[in-house]
Amino acid sequence: MNDESLPPRSPYTPPPVALVGIVVGAWGVAGELRVQPHSDNPRRFTPGSRVLIEGQPQRITGCRWHQGYALIRLDGVRSREDAAGLKGTRLEAPVEEAPALSADTYYHFQILDMEVWTSDGEYLGIIEDILSTGSNDVYVTRHADKEVLVPALGDVVLEVDTESGRMVVDLPEGLS
Repeated sequence: MNDESLPPRSPYTPPPVALVGIVVGAWGVAGELRVQPHSDNPRRFTPGSRVLIEGQPQRITGCRWHQGYALIRLDGVRSREDAAGLKGTRLEAPVEEAPALSADTYYHFQILDMEVWTSDGEYLGIIEDILSTGSNDVYVTRHADKEVLVPALGDVVLEVDTESGRMVVDLPEGLS
């Protein structure tokens, strides 16, 4: 399959914000939020840092950890009712605030929606999901009704171009 046989795709545009957590509920009576973190940055929720809620900046005034959840206080959230009203809300941060990563390491927001091609020029699809398996991530690609799982390993992922939104892979036997 070559470029000409595919429907035209709009130019790849990196997202302006990245998901850093999801509010899963209230904690206690003083307005703390129980947050499922979606960031590996241990300083992401430190007091004084900011997150975006529905595009609006909110200052973090406190954070502690309990059983893998961040228990966060935000300016203006003072009661359990206020906190409960935010259940399901996405906490985001501008991508330009993301710390630089080492070479050949990428944030999920940089990989999602990327086109995936084999080194032979076969189009595998768009990365729709990323599975964290413990040893390595697995990129879930889809094109039409076909799903291909691509292990995020150095000998499989040959090229990642975050500017154009394109990945080139060399799949092991049996995965294509």
